[in-house]
Amino acid sequence: MTGYDFDKTIYDGNCFVDFYFYCLLRRMYIVLLLPYQAMIGLMYIIRIIDRKICKQLFHCYLFFIFGKENLITKFWRTHIQKVKQWYLHQKREDDVIVSATPKFFLQPACAMLGVKYLIATDMDMRTGKINGDNCYKESKVKFFKQFFGSDVKLKAFYSDSKSDIPMMQLAEKGYFVFGNQIKEYK
Repeated sequence: MTGYDFDKTIYDGNCFVDFYFYCLLRRMYIVLLLPYQAMIGLMYIIRIIDRKICKQLFHCYLFFIFGKENLITKFWRTHIQKVKQWYLHQKREDDVIVSATPKFFLQPACAMLGVKYLIATDMDMRTGKINGDNCYKESKVKFFKQFFGSDVKLKAFYSDSKSDIPMMQLAEKGYFVFGNQIKEYK
């Protein structure tokens, strides 16, 4: 079993950010939330709020998006091609995606890719509220062990970020992905 982070690892960019801009173009009224979202971003930068609170508050725009399921499906039809070729060439049926991106948002992409194991942030699609922990840093290991049990080991874990070193340490080998370059973590 091989594990992968999603954004900037097997997907070229951040898919949930791409979706936000996709929504801005199709539901332009959410532009009215930009001052609020800018304030949330500033509060995160100056460390008044943590990552989880920032993520929840920023994604309040989801509450105002009607027809989300349809919009998400349309998004993935046009953006699935941003999955990197190196991943498609080595993809296996027992791959697991472990991501901080919301689970409801990644499920259609995983279905299109034929990935049956997905561990991701449990965010309410309607409100943007995160149930439990954000699937980030050590929480990824916790969620992985809850899903598979503590005896399951990964052959490898791929990520673009040092925040995933705990997942790499759970694997026999870890790899950092920089664009399409892959370097082993030692």
